[in-house]
Amino acid sequence: MSDTLSEFKVNRNKIFYLITGLLVGLLIGFAFTNAVNRRESDEMRHELERLRASAASAPRASEATGGANGNTDSSMPLVSDDQLRNAIARGDAAPNDLTLQRDLGRNLYLYASYTNNAEIVPDAIRFLQRAHDGNPRDYETTVLLGDAYLALARTSDPNRFEEARSFYQQALRLKPDDANAHTGTGMTYFFDRPSDPQRAISEYRKALASDARHEAALQNLAAALIATNDLIEAQKTIEHLKDVNDQNPVLSDLEAQLSQSRNAERERK
Repeated sequence: MSDTLSEFKVNRNKIFYLITGLLVGLLIGFAFTNAVNRRESDEMRHELERLRASAASAPRASEATGGANGNTDSSMPLVSDDQLRNAIARGDAAPNDLTLQRDLGRNLYLYASYTNNAEIVPDAIRFLQRAHDGNPRDYETTVLLGDAYLALARTSDPNRFEEARSFYQQALRLKPDDANAHTGTGMTYFFDRPSDPQRAISEYRKALASDARHEAALQNLAAALIATNDLIEAQKTIEHLKDVNDQNPVLSDLEAQLSQSRNAERERK
């Protein structure tokens, strides 16, 4: 188990170095597709799912900041404020370069997620929106817009949940069975004000119907089931999550929530 966790940390550090390098690379004109190969791009998307999942299923009593998975390792290199400003200025100077808009928006959002820097999420949204407007059928960009608006809604502007939901729904029109978009849609219901955990549960179950091992959907489903006091199903979902990844970073939080709910139920009786 410790080897698995160590490997996860190594991979996470690797992805962070890639994101940092990509942002710096954009300053000197290297496109994303020339900076990393397809496998590394896939790793980044997979890691983004982990980030989304870890934040998404945090309990309401200690709600995580949107899109982030805790603090970054202090040994990781950070892009300087000047480098960030220069990259953003370069993107704004070329609004018709859709590849630049897409790549810069994606990398800014990933960087914001890793560094817990919500301040640059609006910049990421601006670039992703330009890319989306130029190519509305780009599924990945559409989902990332949903993710970025969800992060904005959870950190500073609760009115943005509906916008996040609209982009996830656009993505589902492109890929109706996609587990990521169903999970994101569920999150917009669960974290909205007022929360609608039943609709969230419905979306998480749709995600799991497409991918029974989808960690983000399992985490969020467990949290929503606890919120609705469906503790038997919550326990089953947590056990399923353990089977998928017994090193999942929020398992202990989910188990603590479940234990607290059981104790509260016993006290009521």
